[in-house]
This record gives sequence, C-alpha cells and structure tokens, in this order.
Amino acid sequence: MKLRNFLYLNTKIIEDYIASIDGYTYDEESQAIATLNERVIGGKAGGSLISGNGTYGGKQEEEIKRSVKISDAAKFDKIYKYLQSDDDDGLKYYEFLSDEVYEALHRDDFLEVLVTARFSKMKALTDSVSKITEIATAFESFTDQKLLDKKAAEALNGLATLGQLKSQKEIACVFEFDDNKFPLVAYLDESYFRCERDNFIGQSYLLCKIIRKIPKGQSVKLDEIFDDIKKLPLNRQQRRKMPKNMDNPAEIRDIIKGPAFIVLPIAVYQ
Repeated sequence: MKLRNFLYLNTKIIEDYIASIDGYTYDEESQAIATLNERVIGGKAGGSLISGNGTYGGKQEEEIKRSVKISDAAKFDKIYKYLQSDDDDGLKYYEFLSDEVYEALHRDDFLEVLVTARFSKMKALTDSVSKITEIATAFESFTDQKLLDKKAAEALNGLATLGQLKSQKEIACVFEFDDNKFPLVAYLDESYFRCERDNFIGQSYLLCKIIRKIPKGQSVKLDEIFDDIKKLPLNRQQRRKMPKNMDNPAEIRDIIKGPAFIVLPIAVYQ
C-alpha cells in the first residue's frame, strides 16, 4: 500500500468516480470487531497426597460494533487500484515522455507522472506582490517609516488588482518533467488544496486525466487579462475601437508551446 501526503485532492471527482464504479457513495460504515476476554477462576485443592492452589482459565468472545468514517485517502486508493486493474485503459506511469509515447496517448487517458509544479507567471507575480505589501505594512506599523514610495505603492496596488480579477477563478498551473519536455497544463480549484501554496511548488506526483493534446506548432496562453473582453460579442465598429494588441505584458506573458497536454488534475501528492 502506498502512503501519500496529499497536496491537492479533488474530492468531487473522487466521489463521482466511486459512484460510477459502485453505483453509490457513502461516508460511513459499520464494523464488527471480535475480542477475546479470558476468565480466571481461582481455587484450593487438597487431599491426602497433594495440597495447593490452582487456577482455571476460560475464554469468552465478545463483539464490538463501531461506526467509522471513510477517509478521502481511502476513497482515492479505491480509485487508484481500480485504474491499475484496467489492463486496456488503465493508469499509465511516467517520469518522462518520448515522441512515441506522446503520440500513443489520447484524450481520457489517465496518467500518473512525477513532475515539478509551478503556478502561472501571473499567479506567481501577484502572490509576490501580496507578500511585499504585507511586509511593508508590518514594517510601517512598528517603525513609523514608509518602506515603499508613492510610485512603488501605486504599482503594487495595480498588480494586486490584477490578482483580484483572477482570485475567483481556477489557478493555472504547469507541471513539467525534469527534461522540460511535454508540459502538462492544469487548472486547480483553490478549495481542494491540502497545503499552503508555497509548499505546493516543487516535485510531486500528479494523477490526472488528459482533456486534450496541444500538438507541435500550437500553444496555449495562461491567465490572459483580456480573455473575457475578447469573448464579448462585439460588432465590427466596436472591434475597430479596441486596442490591436490585447495580450498580456511581456513580464507576465505565459505561453506553453506544444507538444503539451491540457489535463484534469485529480490529485497531487508526495
């Protein structure tokens, strides 16, 4: 049995998969545990030839019933074993990929991979801004001196606003093999994190399902600021008034080039 420390676990997906396998889900079950209690009876024996104390031992079986909660880790292990048992479309494990393996993988394949995670450049930048702002506030509170001048404060406030625009959306994350080939792009739901964000970044195992492949010559852009505006149903005149370049600034532009994958993240663990 593998013992895992979960950094991220999408419990909704786990519940859905268990419902598909068993036809139902449950959070608790009853267990009956048999225990043995030993009885000791003391007595005194006497006669013309022998005399002394003696004991007699007997065993009595008792049954104890208890209600136990099925843990998320146990539910995940059930899904993991189920995927391993499927010889045709089961779980595939990789520590790196080749061109041949990439071509052989398809939509809806399940992968377990050893990769290193990083958040999008936008997420990394706005997280850094939040930390700098907190440090500056703390510094000013006990020194009565400003750590940031007016221009720096305005710049940080502007970047913080960008972070707030993305705060209600999923976090774009890139998982990369050691050779930096065939990256996997995933979008993480903040409610399913099991650790602090700083502890999430680094090497870990990712269990995921392929949503689509990004072939060579194509790419995907992460955390585009003006994505929502680009999707608006504008007429020709309105489009003419829009700026021609609505891509992210170079400092936070994050483009993942194919060959790559877009995946559904199920769990990240060590």
